[in-house]
Amino acid sequence: MKRLLLLIALAASAAHVCAAPAAESRRIAVTLDDLPLAQIDRYSAEQQEDLTRRVLATLQKHQVKAVAFVNESKLEVDGKVDARRLHLLDEWLAAGQELGNHGYAHLDLHTVDPDLWLADVLRGERQIKPLAAAHGSSVRWFRHPFLHLGRSPEIQQRTAAFLAEHGYRIAPVTIDNEEWIYAAAYADASARGDRLRTASLGEDYVRYMLTMIDFYEAQSRAIAGELIPQTLLIHANELNADWLDALLTALEGRGYQWVHAG
Repeated sequence: MKRLLLLIALAASAAHVCAAPAAESRRIAVTLDDLPLAQIDRYSAEQQEDLTRRVLATLQKHQVKAVAFVNESKLEVDGKVDARRLHLLDEWLAAGQELGNHGYAHLDLHTVDPDLWLADVLRGERQIKPLAAAHGSSVRWFRHPFLHLGRSPEIQQRTAAFLAEHGYRIAPVTIDNEEWIYAAAYADASARGDRLRTASLGEDYVRYMLTMIDFYEAQSRAIAGELIPQTLLIHANELNADWLDALLTALEGRGYQWVHAG
């Protein structure tokens, strides 16, 4: 189903692209998953604040308006919403970024009962909807955890209708990747104080992401006959707090212009 979501996104994007000029136009939207922070429990409140501010500073530096998808379970400490973690989301909105729903507990629609999954969608909007409204924004986008849309057409149709009824658009991805593997190794090396390892992993990460972009550009040409506007999936994590600037700089060097998913 991950491939299905990618193909749908490619086709939908192609339908809105005008004939390409002589020089190919490269456009890309940036999206981040697992807010307020991936692997949040391994970091102190002060570290969470620092990592969040550095990701936001990089987005601001490059004038990127992203959509950032929240798992509200990560807001909780001992079963209660932690004010400091909720404030991290407030910082995203104050910085002009947009929040989306990624499900309360990041449930996999391929492995859980659809009724439980649908309830998790609604549970995942309890904090972000009023918070966004306080900033004059709204929560318009939903991203399926694991990009899993459901194993049967019936489940896919039922959940898609449910999301539409609750005002959500399904967030596409055209550049999927295994960035989270690099992020896990990076966080472990950082916790050990292994600077040589983190530097090596960071450089490898940027090279890997550019290779993945090459791959999906080729898929775009094969499916749509041209380069379409892309949507990049990454995560809010320590790796990107340190290396997102290098990645965005590399994309700008390839001629990419930033667009907003909305």
